[in-house]
Amino acid sequence: MAASALQTAMKKGADKVPERQTKGALGQAVDKIANLTRRADKTKAVVAETGAKVVHTAETQGSLFLASMAEGYFGGDKLKLGGVDLRAPVALAAQGYGLYESMAGKGGGHSLAIGNGLMGSWLASVAVKAGLKLRDKSGTPTPPIGMQGELPDSTPSMQGALPGVTPTGVLPAPPEVIADLAGPVREVTLTPEPAAPSRTSKRDGRFVRARTD
Repeated sequence: MAASALQTAMKKGADKVPERQTKGALGQAVDKIANLTRRADKTKAVVAETGAKVVHTAETQGSLFLASMAEGYFGGDKLKLGGVDLRAPVALAAQGYGLYESMAGKGGGHSLAIGNGLMGSWLASVAVKAGLKLRDKSGTPTPPIGMQGELPDSTPSMQGALPGVTPTGVLPAPPEVIADLAGPVREVTLTPEPAAPSRTSKRDGRFVRARTD
């Protein structure tokens, strides 16, 4: 109906459009505008809720990280007052205040996030200490850590066991084994070779062969 009213207005002019079609077209336009407005409001609400969750997560993780870093930097004893870790009461106070604000309709999300982070840091430290105590009670020995987490070699070193002796890794053979490998002793007689004939020169320059007896 809206399309026909628009076509009639474009062809014949706005004064030629029947009143019935005009009211129908106006009603459809109002409905479309209302639907778009509701969608925009819904999208805006979803974006705001998502942003609030992101901020809540960032505040929780940030407070947990900073509290744990303070414990590592200053030491756990510096965070205690009269033997009580200050993270626990501060976290309980922040969480209580956040719940009060939430019940009063004032939000309270920021206080809850910070309180949850501090409580998480304190609980993590308590859990680590409890695990160490349980391990000590069970008698599980702490494995010694060598190079790259390997256990050190427990084999006793032979170097320097005997003064003046350097181990080579090979044990010497007994004398009986050496005698069996060598075999019986044999006597060998060496006879000289016959002398080679010598030549002597005469006065005239000729050579005569010497006699051998």
